[in-house]
Amino acid sequence: MEYCKLGRTGLDVSVLMLGAWSYGRAAWEGERPIEDEESIRTIQAALDAGINWIDTAAGYGDGHSERVVGEAVKGRRDEVLLASKAMGTPEVIHQTIDKCLKNMGIDCVDLYQLHYPARGVPVADQVGAMVELQEAGKIRFIGVSNFSLEEHQEAVETARVETSQPPFNVFWRQYENDVLPLCIEHDISVIPYSPLAQGLLAGRFRKVEDVPEDIRARNKLMAPGILEDCVAVVARLEEIAQAHGRTVAQAAIAWTLQTPGITAPIIGCRRPEQLADNLGGVGWRLGDAEYREIAEAGEVISAKLDLSDNMWGWRPI
Repeated sequence: MEYCKLGRTGLDVSVLMLGAWSYGRAAWEGERPIEDEESIRTIQAALDAGINWIDTAAGYGDGHSERVVGEAVKGRRDEVLLASKAMGTPEVIHQTIDKCLKNMGIDCVDLYQLHYPARGVPVADQVGAMVELQEAGKIRFIGVSNFSLEEHQEAVETARVETSQPPFNVFWRQYENDVLPLCIEHDISVIPYSPLAQGLLAGRFRKVEDVPEDIRARNKLMAPGILEDCVAVVARLEEIAQAHGRTVAQAAIAWTLQTPGITAPIIGCRRPEQLADNLGGVGWRLGDAEYREIAEAGEVISAKLDLSDNMWGWRPI
């Protein structure tokens, strides 16, 4: 595993972060929810491989993911940085952290993030609530997720922000030209989610009919007329991957890691074998010309998209 610095904390973190959404017993259409024992095996395999931070949230299975993560790291707490997320009014944020600490069986969360900016609540008030949690010793560091450029600017004017978690991949480039430069300027670590675009960049979908009727069907990248263009780029990325002896998912992760300003993509692995494949995205690089070719092809598709909100065109709050 490779490591880098987390914001201005001085801490070393792995260049991959484990995402724990599915450990909340979330499941795609036609798939069974993951059993907790399987989730715990995957988490412990990630720790064994050198991944040293895990991202969960209060909203992942109404705290179930937090409980599974807490159980998985028992006896290994000093090996891992635990991150979770909350959203809402300052009052809700204060209530949510107490549930989080109980769920994970800890007395302090290393990284606490605003999951989404709450509509109608000033960003300064939301971040201010996080500062209060910090002063109370309940959290160590503050992060944000799904924040626009303007919301980032308000956040950094209010407190020290260590991380930003946007959606980002070859095709979804919403934050590349504004948020990423701001994060570089302020030494904010960027931990993007959905680096594989919900399986699209793993080669899982080749035509619209392949996309299950679940949340993935609402993904703007899966829309007719867009998906076909994406599949053509995935096919080219797969050729590049094969030339390096890698899978297309590994090449997509490597591409994300090579993007200036990116710290650590969040990989959501349901099982140890998926983890093993994703780990292969580290330790090698695409050639400069290969990186640019895929970047330019992905940008053509990104330019066709409505980049408001997120990849699904909705927000929970």
